[in-house]
Amino acid sequence: MKLIRNKRRVLRWSLSMWCVYLAGSFELLPYVVPYLDDFIPKWLSIGILLMSPIARIIHQENLKDE
Repeated sequence: MKLIRNKRRVLRWSLSMWCVYLAGSFELLPYVVPYLDDFIPKWLSIGILLMSPIARIIHQENLKDE
């Protein structure tokens, strides 16, 4: 396993991390705004998390290690 030098860039721009960020925000949003509990389906965050490994294998040119 090789660690990369640009950790912050990868955490900011990788598609798989954005899936995790979105799923986390969809889980926390009903606690912040209780009225959204009925509008956000429970399966949405699970579906976004399931897309995370798929997004991990997509080639992303802007994240090349220099």
